[in-house]
Amino acid sequence: MAEFGNVSFNTTGAGKLNGTDNSQTYSMNSFIIAASFVLIISFLGMIGNSLVVWYLGFRIKRTKYTVYILNLAVADLIYLICISITMCVTIVLFVHPGEKISNPRNVLFGMEIFSDFGNAADMFLLTAISVERCLSVFYPIWYRCNRPKLQSVVVCVFLWGLSGLVTLVDNLACPPETFSRGSERCTAIQTFLSVLTFLITIPIMIASSVILVIKIQRTSKRGQPPKLFVVIVASVIVFLISVAPVRVLWLLTYLKVLPSSFHAGAFFFVSYLCISVNSSANPFIYFLVGRHNMHGVREYLERALKKVFREDDGGEEEGDGMTKSNVEGDTTDSNIS
Repeated sequence: MAEFGNVSFNTTGAGKLNGTDNSQTYSMNSFIIAASFVLIISFLGMIGNSLVVWYLGFRIKRTKYTVYILNLAVADLIYLICISITMCVTIVLFVHPGEKISNPRNVLFGMEIFSDFGNAADMFLLTAISVERCLSVFYPIWYRCNRPKLQSVVVCVFLWGLSGLVTLVDNLACPPETFSRGSERCTAIQTFLSVLTFLITIPIMIASSVILVIKIQRTSKRGQPPKLFVVIVASVIVFLISVAPVRVLWLLTYLKVLPSSFHAGAFFFVSYLCISVNSSANPFIYFLVGRHNMHGVREYLERALKKVFREDDGGEEEGDGMTKSNVEGDTTDSNIS
């Protein structure tokens, strides 16, 4: 979001924040600790998402769901890399105020654009995964027989394009300076983005997750629920807890609903921390849900991902517990091991 660029530069460059009283200064050490913490979370997330990209891209058979998850991991990786660079610049400017970094405002603004791009793609891809899984529940016959073979690829390409368009409109048509003034153009853009996020994307995500939760409850009475259901619901819950409140508060900031004493600098780091947690959580969700008794880290990671996304290969589990093909897959995998 364009507002991040304005707050980040004022935080690192001046030590005081836009919209706050000049007498309100913030502890440099607190900001350095906060930036370091965000950097640590981002580093762990980059490792996890890199492993997911490696295994789903080169080690595991490609399926309609692994295409989505692969793109989701790439989106998270883009965000985490950009946020890591932003935090590194922040720490350098705090520790060495006289350090000369060529065009720090441009660096921070560029990282802001790319991180917004990854964050928007993450939200849209997670919504697409939830919706497609619900379609497989409501229309299982159509889903098996009539689903276009390249639907996952086409949807991912479209969502990447939509993410790029939304990001460019948000950051270029409403740059930080214009955003702080609350111009009519920025108001129109923020209204559009709010409608897209809070009235379309998040309600669809919530509705899909509720349907999957109901399905999980039904299948758990007959056997183990499909692991992919659990992964999708867990990922959506993490998103709603960590990202949705941040977006609400930034909207309230723009509308000047929050009091003038609101600590924008602290919220800047808290926002990045929350979104970094969201982008870092998915790989750990996959590995935890797909965990299996095995020896060796490499075997654990690969088998965990296979167990999560395997049901896509051998027939859909539409609510009657684990299918015969999945049970046979367990036996085959054990024999191979």
